Amino acid sequence: MSTPQLLEVLYTRKVTFSDSELLRYREFAEQVVRTVLQEVQIHRRDGDPVIGREPIGTGSSFEGVKVKPELEFDFMVPIQTNVQQIVFCDTDPHVPSRFGIVKTQQKSQLQSKSTWKKDEDFETKFCTDARGYGFLLSADKIRKWFQSLSDRTLSALEKHFPGSTFRFQQHDPARNLLVIKDGKELNIDIVPAIAYENAFLVAKQCSSQINLPNEVTWRLSLSTSERDFFKEMKRILPYNSCHLKCLQILKYLRENDDQLYPSSQFTHGLQSYYLKTALFHLVMESSPQAWAAGCLEQRLREMIKYLIDRLGEGNIPHIFLGNERHLAITQWRLGVPVKFFRHTKANLLKGVKPDTMKQARLRLIEIRDNLEEILRQHLK
Repeated sequence: MSTPQLLEVLYTRKVTFSDSELLRYREFAEQVVRTVLQEVQIHRRDGDPVIGREPIGTGSSFEGVKVKPELEFDFMVPIQTNVQQIVFCDTDPHVPSRFGIVKTQQKSQLQSKSTWKKDEDFETKFCTDARGYGFLLSADKIRKWFQSLSDRTLSALEKHFPGSTFRFQQHDPARNLLVIKDGKELNIDIVPAIAYENAFLVAKQCSSQINLPNEVTWRLSLSTSERDFFKEMKRILPYNSCHLKCLQILKYLRENDDQLYPSSQFTHGLQSYYLKTALFHLVMESSPQAWAAGCLEQRLREMIKYLIDRLGEGNIPHIFLGNERHLAITQWRLGVPVKFFRHTKANLLKGVKPDTMKQARLRLIEIRDNLEEILRQHLK
């Protein structure tokens, strides 16, 4: 078989779910999360943050690029609380790029009481006193609070969904719900989030050394705009275009490369998000016809080359943050607040060890130069 034929066979046999199978489990996951959110209302105390009842599906299962075999579903749960101001790096250099901090109202304005100790107030339960900033909402405390409420919903879940089993486990920053349904394992991640215009701050704190308490940093998520990016690609690219297939195959190669090469830093050193970012950049820079159905091999090789080049430079630019091209080309703004295009440019590889980038780059070069043979190995 030729390389294009091998790609098609790999895609059909190993990579993609059938639409009906994925839809069935996705709808079930949505029902489960809605039940969790309904039940946590019972245990939430007056004065605690308000928990939304409608989850927001994010990630590959909602973008049409999920890869076999794992059934994984990610959800954000909007919460509302006493927010005074949200601050990003454009106005405060101490706030790390891709994160924000949440200032809350003053203590005298709040009357809520803790569910832990009746004499503790909102700030003690949910905030951290950061020197010079006052009380900042703690991503860590919010995460643990939501976790404690979620844990109390297990009996209700088993009652609502007889025949399925449920178990919570922590998968930072999300509360991971492990579900067994019809003999299949589903992983459902649920993470609290605060809305900011058309973006969200999720309860995942910065792990780097910074001049603020790490627990008060909230990771910026533009996942709903990323989901809209896929919708826009579907609208402007040719019918039956290869962009989704290209990304899914590259994701499969990354996720399974350690089966061929156990120490693969393509698998262990690079995030799947980098591959999606590569696709976004290349679609923006090329003509729609470049993604026609017959161009799969060329576009896959182009994505691999993009990653090789960027790993060599040590920089994968964020598709939105600091990308001033969006100021001139409005097509791809997709509701992202304009201020984020003027941010300090965000490098996704910041914090990745140089040796990890070097080894991942060398492995990608090997895959590029031996693509046909590697495809055959995956099909054995």
